[in-house]
Amino acid sequence: MVTRSELKILESYELFGELRYRVCVQGTNIVVNVKASNPEEALDRALEILSSIGLSDESLSKLRELVGKNTRC
Repeated sequence: MVTRSELKILESYELFGELRYRVCVQGTNIVVNVKASNPEEALDRALEILSSIGLSDESLSKLRELVGKNTRC
Protein backbone atom coordinates (compact mmCIF):
# COMPACT_ATOMS: atom_id res chain seq x y z
CA MET A 1 0.00 0.00 0.00
CA VAL A 2 1.24 3.48 -0.85
CA THR A 3 1.99 5.79 2.08
CA ARG A 4 1.94 9.57 2.22
CA SER A 5 5.74 9.71 2.53
CA GLU A 6 6.04 8.00 -0.88
CA LEU A 7 4.08 10.73 -2.64
CA LYS A 8 5.58 13.79 -4.29
CA ILE A 9 3.72 16.73 -5.81
CA LEU A 10 5.13 17.31 -9.28
CA GLU A 11 3.16 20.43 -10.12
CA SER A 12 0.04 22.42 -9.48
CA TYR A 13 -1.94 24.09 -12.24
CA GLU A 14 -5.29 25.67 -12.93
CA LEU A 15 -7.69 24.12 -15.42
CA PHE A 16 -11.12 25.61 -16.12
CA GLY A 17 -10.89 27.63 -12.92
CA GLU A 18 -10.04 24.60 -10.74
CA LEU A 19 -6.76 24.07 -8.91
CA ARG A 20 -5.28 20.68 -9.79
CA TYR A 21 -2.17 18.77 -8.75
CA ARG A 22 -0.04 16.07 -10.36
CA VAL A 23 1.11 13.66 -7.64
CA CYS A 24 3.70 10.93 -8.25
CA VAL A 25 4.43 7.73 -6.33
CA GLN A 26 8.19 7.98 -5.80
CA GLY A 27 10.28 5.32 -7.47
CA THR A 28 7.58 4.59 -10.04
CA ASN A 29 6.11 6.39 -13.02
CA ILE A 30 2.63 6.37 -11.49
CA VAL A 31 1.14 9.87 -11.63
CA VAL A 32 -2.29 10.81 -10.30
CA ASN A 33 -4.06 14.04 -11.27
CA VAL A 34 -6.36 15.40 -8.57
CA LYS A 35 -8.52 18.44 -7.92
CA ALA A 36 -7.71 19.98 -4.53
CA SER A 37 -7.67 23.34 -2.79
CA ASN A 38 -4.20 22.86 -1.23
CA PRO A 39 -1.21 20.46 -1.31
CA GLU A 40 -2.32 18.52 1.79
CA GLU A 41 -5.73 17.83 0.29
CA ALA A 42 -4.04 16.79 -2.96
CA LEU A 43 -1.96 14.17 -1.15
CA ASP A 44 -5.05 12.88 0.69
CA ARG A 45 -7.02 12.58 -2.55
CA ALA A 46 -4.12 10.85 -4.30
CA LEU A 47 -3.93 8.33 -1.43
CA GLU A 48 -7.67 7.65 -1.75
CA ILE A 49 -7.33 6.96 -5.48
CA LEU A 50 -4.25 4.78 -5.06
CA SER A 51 -5.90 2.84 -2.21
CA SER A 52 -8.94 2.12 -4.37
CA ILE A 53 -6.65 0.67 -7.06
CA GLY A 54 -5.28 -1.78 -4.49
CA LEU A 55 -1.55 -1.57 -5.15
CA SER A 56 0.15 -4.05 -2.84
CA ASP A 57 3.62 -3.66 -1.34
CA GLU A 58 4.74 -6.58 -3.51
CA SER A 59 3.48 -5.03 -6.75
CA LEU A 60 5.05 -1.66 -5.86
CA SER A 61 8.36 -3.37 -5.15
CA LYS A 62 8.28 -5.21 -8.48
CA LEU A 63 7.38 -2.01 -10.33
CA ARG A 64 10.25 -0.12 -8.70
CA GLU A 65 12.64 -2.89 -9.76
CA LEU A 66 11.38 -2.72 -13.36
CA VAL A 67 11.49 1.07 -13.56
CA GLY A 68 14.85 1.34 -11.82
CA LYS A 69 16.58 4.64 -12.49
CA ASN A 70 14.22 5.52 -15.34
CA THR A 71 11.68 7.05 -12.98
CA ARG A 72 10.49 10.64 -13.30
CA CYS A 73 10.14 11.23 -9.59
